[in-house]
Amino acid sequence: MYPASRNRPSFSLTTLHVFVAVARLGSFTRAAESVHLTQSAVSKHIGLLESQLGVPLLTRSGGVTLTEAGQQFLEAIEPPLDQITRAAQRIAQPHTEQTVISLLAPPAVLQYWLIALLPRFELEHPDIDLRLTPRLLSARSPRLDLDAEIRFGAGIGQGVWARYLFGREMCVVASPALLERQALRTPADLAHMRRFSHTLYPAAWSEWALAMNAGFSPTQDGQFYDHYSVMIEAIQAQLGIGIVPRLLVRKVLANGELVAPFDEVMLGSSGYYLVLRDGSVGAAGALRQVGDWLKARADELASEWLKNVTTRVHYSGSKARR
Repeated sequence: MYPASRNRPSFSLTTLHVFVAVARLGSFTRAAESVHLTQSAVSKHIGLLESQLGVPLLTRSGGVTLTEAGQQFLEAIEPPLDQITRAAQRIAQPHTEQTVISLLAPPAVLQYWLIALLPRFELEHPDIDLRLTPRLLSARSPRLDLDAEIRFGAGIGQGVWARYLFGREMCVVASPALLERQALRTPADLAHMRRFSHTLYPAAWSEWALAMNAGFSPTQDGQFYDHYSVMIEAIQAQLGIGIVPRLLVRKVLANGELVAPFDEVMLGSSGYYLVLRDGSVGAAGALRQVGDWLKARADELASEWLKNVTTRVHYSGSKARR
């Protein structure tokens, strides 16, 4: 008997996993797909959790974001949940001799590139269990239980080993419906439009304007997004115009959901890099295989797209290590 147990909160693992999925993916719809539940069921799990804790964990105005309490709760429960999952898998499959590699990646990289490649990776590397986790930009402490990370930036000072993958090829994109209402004939017209950019790349518009010889000076009064995946959804919803890595939007450009009004390629100063954690020496061989495989797939992606591009490449003047 444990008398104090009456004061302990009782949460189901399903509810906790649902909360982590919503927090990481920033969307009830994508979380529902991830945990194989309906959106209504996901909403009920979150409501139950908030009711039990007595505090709001998420705000739902203009998207889903974590409250301060939600951020603290996520950082406290996610590592133990991962440990429980791994322990259950080891017990259920005691004879499996796979090397587990945990990879943190931005939601846009997972959504628009990496998830679709997982079946191929599993076929080519059956001895490696590659586990993907969406990166939450607002996390205040590093995930020490992860082996590697795909990180957006300039690739300088990001870890003991940073390898360029893709993403420096930038372009301006917009919804065709928005451009029917607001004419965009020259770069100077952008001065009167709502512009989106990434929190980690505030200089994107300035670099673009310089490379394109645009007739306006971008200010920092645009709207910033933590994730390109959310920004792309906002652009599709005709809320504004954004500057994004062209390879992330290649499919929606091809099917006409979005357009690149200037059909440009601006080689910017920031992109996606694979960063190896300092403490990942125990799986060095498997990590090297994962790194080589990801780099090869990134090169394939760039080669496949760029071979059909006749657009002139504009250089921002900034240099990044490859």
